[in-house]
Amino acid sequence: LISLQGVCRFRIVQELAAKAPFRQCKIMPFLADLEEDPAAAEIDRPALLKAFRAYLQANDLEADWESVSRAENAMLVNALSMMAPYGPAEKQALLEAADLKTRAETLIAITEMALAREGEDFGSSLQ
Repeated sequence: LISLQGVCRFRIVQELAAKAPFRQCKIMPFLADLEEDPAAAEIDRPALLKAFRAYLQANDLEADWESVSRAENAMLVNALSMMAPYGPAEKQALLEAADLKTRAETLIAITEMALAREGEDFGSSLQ
């Protein structure tokens, strides 16, 4: 029995031919996971909140804005990424974002595209 504990995200580069009864792979770790200070991450919080608010309005949903305003950037971006109702490809893009800033930018872009598909014009820069 093998137990794994998540310490750092990684990308499988190559699966190795092994005679062991488990998979062996060459990996490329996301080293920024070990170095990044999530509290210090700079994100475009106003743009993220604008996209989030537009999504909620388009889907007739509400949020506890007091809690949202108190949430640290890392908590907010990661919680919204986990709760986002997007498909596997979009979720994978969020998971594979190199850092918090990129994850926030990806989440904003995915949300803006979803809203554009729904015909919701909220002043995005999509062209």
